[in-house]
Amino acid sequence: MPRRLRHAAALLACLLLLSPATAAHAAGRGSSPARELTVWLMWGSVPQPELERLTGEFEQAHPGVTVNVRMQGWPGIDQRLEAALNSDDAPDVVETGTTTTPYFAAKGLLKDLSDQSDRLGAQEWIPSLRESGNWQGRQYGIPLYAASRVVIYRKDLFEQAGLTQPRDQEEWLHTTRRLARAHRAEPGFQAIHLPGQNWYVLSGLLHDRGGRIAEHDGTRWRGGLSTRPAAEALRYYRALQSFSQAPKDQDEAHPFQYEVLAKGQTGQMIGLPWELADAERINPELRGKLGMFPVPGTTSDRPGSVFLGGSHLAVAQRGRQPELAADWVARLTGTASQERLATANGVLPNRLALAQKIDHPGVRVQAQAAANGHTTPVDPRWPTVEAAPNPVKTLLTDVLTGQSPRTAGRRADTVLEERLNAAAQGPRP
Repeated sequence: MPRRLRHAAALLACLLLLSPATAAHAAGRGSSPARELTVWLMWGSVPQPELERLTGEFEQAHPGVTVNVRMQGWPGIDQRLEAALNSDDAPDVVETGTTTTPYFAAKGLLKDLSDQSDRLGAQEWIPSLRESGNWQGRQYGIPLYAASRVVIYRKDLFEQAGLTQPRDQEEWLHTTRRLARAHRAEPGFQAIHLPGQNWYVLSGLLHDRGGRIAEHDGTRWRGGLSTRPAAEALRYYRALQSFSQAPKDQDEAHPFQYEVLAKGQTGQMIGLPWELADAERINPELRGKLGMFPVPGTTSDRPGSVFLGGSHLAVAQRGRQPELAADWVARLTGTASQERLATANGVLPNRLALAQKIDHPGVRVQAQAAANGHTTPVDPRWPTVEAAPNPVKTLLTDVLTGQSPRTAGRRADTVLEERLNAAAQGPRP
């Protein structure tokens, strides 16, 4: 064998005996060892084309780095995420729901990103998204996207009945009543599909009237479900739900609302914008017949205060690549990626000004109410409130089946306060 070939073979044999990182270093003649950035994202949050674009740009900007994206499903995610963040093999970047970010922050599982939040555009973020990612005055979650509920309605049925989009809640109730009367001879028709336990809708009605699910008085949480604003919100919910045939003891996923809408016997529903497309997919005859408008407020000059759900990106405290993780978060939450994400998915980007510029019907409708949006009480114990039995869901069923709002509200407040004032996951701010 020629000397040059023998030398090459010997070098190859040595490389094969080395660890992958050392081999990459040797083969690259002094380049940095190969590194891996592990990212946990939820299915559907980031469209595949955008994910591929971002991964390619990121790896090109960081030679020797490989991005390993692991897609996750929502069922059971909190338990899986807590276990992973506590492990010696924690992911570097994680996506967290806006209602659970404070929980992971209080557990010490997320890095404090306050010193980077201004650079990432914190002053431009939708207020409730910024608030829900903040714990004890420190920013742990960087807003990825938001989504709010809208009214999805049958444009053709409104037109046939001589109806227009309602401007306030009183007119909305009147519109729904007229739609019900116009179809009273049709068995199974409902002017609105409103499940008895859609507590997100109740939360918005409560905020519209100046109330809150719970408020912290500086010492402890006080429930707000037995107050006058709560009683007024519950009565309005009961009046609207009287035009629905949805179960009074189930939420919006039992059955899925878009499946009900797709049957063609529903005039309105309160849901997420992409449920319109889901209904059209099931029943193509509905294409062109469905539209959206913001949930009305108590006055015509302001849309309803909708609940803004969504996700944050966070950097794991035990992750091995904090600098790379911070750069990934910055890229995905930057304006370019945010615009593509919102346009593709119909969700709200993290910046309200950007949302108002995006040419997408779902984004436009959501943007009208986003500035008036709200989130749940920011506390690491909030997930215990949503755990079954959810006292707000129970409250709704109790009121819809005959109990007085004040009596049912006091019972709900008792459960709410027990859970929110239980042994703290972290000190109050």
